[in-house]
Amino acid sequence: MLSAGRLARRRATACAAAAVATALLAAPLAAAPEAGATAAPEAPTLMIAPVDPLLSEGESLEVTVSLDNPSMAVQPATTVDLLLSADPISTRYTLSRWFEGQAIVASSAVASVELPAVAALGRASETVTVDAEALGLDGATWGAYGLAASAPSLSGATSVVVRDEPGESSPTRLALAAPIDAGVGSSGLLDADELERATEIGGDTRAALDAALGAGATIGVDPAIGASAEALGDEAPEAALAWLERADRDDTYALEYANADPIAQVRAGAHPIEPLGIPREGADPLPASAGSIGTREPVIDATAAILQTGDLAELSAIGTVVLSGANLDEELTGSTPSALVDLDGVEALAADAQLQELIRAASVDDEAMAGHARAQAMALLAVITRERPSDARTLAAMLPASSQGSSAAMLADLASARFVQTVGIDDALELEPRDATLIAPTDPERAVGAELVQDALAQEAEVAHVASIVEEPRTLLAGLRLGLLAALPDAGRAVTQADRDAIAGLGDAMSDVRDAVQILPGSTLNATGQSAPLPIAIENRLDVPVQVVLSVRPSNALVTVPQSRVDVTVAAGSQERVQVPIEIVGTGTVLMIAQLHTPDGVPLGQLQTLRVNSQPTIETALAWVLGVAIVLLIASGIVRSVRKRRRGQAHGDLDEPTPEETA
Repeated sequence: MLSAGRLARRRATACAAAAVATALLAAPLAAAPEAGATAAPEAPTLMIAPVDPLLSEGESLEVTVSLDNPSMAVQPATTVDLLLSADPISTRYTLSRWFEGQAIVASSAVASVELPAVAALGRASETVTVDAEALGLDGATWGAYGLAASAPSLSGATSVVVRDEPGESSPTRLALAAPIDAGVGSSGLLDADELERATEIGGDTRAALDAALGAGATIGVDPAIGASAEALGDEAPEAALAWLERADRDDTYALEYANADPIAQVRAGAHPIEPLGIPREGADPLPASAGSIGTREPVIDATAAILQTGDLAELSAIGTVVLSGANLDEELTGSTPSALVDLDGVEALAADAQLQELIRAASVDDEAMAGHARAQAMALLAVITRERPSDARTLAAMLPASSQGSSAAMLADLASARFVQTVGIDDALELEPRDATLIAPTDPERAVGAELVQDALAQEAEVAHVASIVEEPRTLLAGLRLGLLAALPDAGRAVTQADRDAIAGLGDAMSDVRDAVQILPGSTLNATGQSAPLPIAIENRLDVPVQVVLSVRPSNALVTVPQSRVDVTVAAGSQERVQVPIEIVGTGTVLMIAQLHTPDGVPLGQLQTLRVNSQPTIETALAWVLGVAIVLLIASGIVRSVRKRRRGQAHGDLDEPTPEETA
């Protein structure tokens, strides 16, 4: 903690403090090549972040100092000095250089904190409070001030704190879209407990809605939340019903079901992939639209994608597209412009690339990293506001989906800052657009999401071929479609290995459906007599009854099957034993080949081979021998007659044989 003696000594040695700051910010640059030549990832990393990046008149500052030790050696205890810049950072360029460690502006040492020894692969964090007098910002110019940390044998760290006294400056308006998704599993629905935990006080979904409404953001809601409540019927939690009522507003828009990525669907030529119905236990599926709320057209998060002209045209027909400013080919001079752009006749919102990245980073689970990103975002907005204090402008940004991280702390900072005014997406669409064009970079990952979509649909199509085994195919396919939507890549982020694993798992689940009705292996049957029943067991692992057609054929003529096709109904989750009559003709071993089909003739499951040892009775054997003998006699007579005719000895010949014929 900061002591009064240390503070007095630092005030008396401002020049020395400035030299320390210079050394602090120059050290990362000087050490970078050497670190690259050695084991840079093993070096301990210092990080600082204000608990609250906004400071008002007379307010103290809390700063969290963290030290990560990725090495296998213990990092000794150390003293970290905190320094503050004398003047606010005035431009975006200077702010970027500050965070890169290339600007030398910190000149006042304001506090120090003692960090304990850090074990190998460990982290230590301490929070220090710097009072307003030590900071010396009361009465100073408003804006973002550089905050730096210095420690012996460690690379320095930088952050920022914003003096929030903008005076007459016009606040920067920030139009926000807040997608709130359900985070459903492979079933595509939430059960009662999951739904209640998400929407009750303290639940993630409840917190996301509260924060978004408090910021005036445009809310996007995953239809899976309402669909889950509708499927539960009277068992739906009161918390979920109250949540849906609060979220159902005129400016609320619907996400794709399970927040599936519309960009991947468009590139696959498959948009929209919608539910086929909402399954519910013990009843027919609900309509696909069950539980949908909101009437606004969708807001499409394309901030993590590289769009081409064709993509933009198709997406703009679906809703409002928010893309990254890094996707634009334009030369900006002067201050940061508003978000609305005209791209060859198609209007879209261009999120400031740097701000969008920071807003996403502020939602990560790591508290220190999230706090650092929040401070950077607030500093960037303060610098943007200072660019043109008298002119208002409207930026736009997409919050990450609620299941991808919490934006509550970021929204709280934005709501309390006096130099920022958060609004809905529609506010950004009211200004005059600026002209721009899309860049055309190579995108090696462009087709990845579309390929996963096509793979999932192909697997679903295979199951659809056999869906006629149930009385109501929609009942079977509706649940599979929800699982497919839950497995597709999520909107607003790049495809991950988890997405690939989900599609692979979807294939396994659909294979289970295709193979859920099977003929069970049987033991060898010893069949004697003229006829015998051939027992065949059929198993149905589905939770609904199925109707199948069983076909049986022998591998040789020792056995015949009078009725080769049999219609069979198998109850849900059970086995059905079918007796197929066979007629025994001869003695020997016969392989009976059994196959299941759907009612419309599509093969189902695998062939099953059953072994039959046939032994006819004596009457059957005698009849068989007599029949064979008669056939042989007739054949012999025909052969003899043919031979006699050729020799001219057959009775009834009209002509005498010629000498040549006689010879």
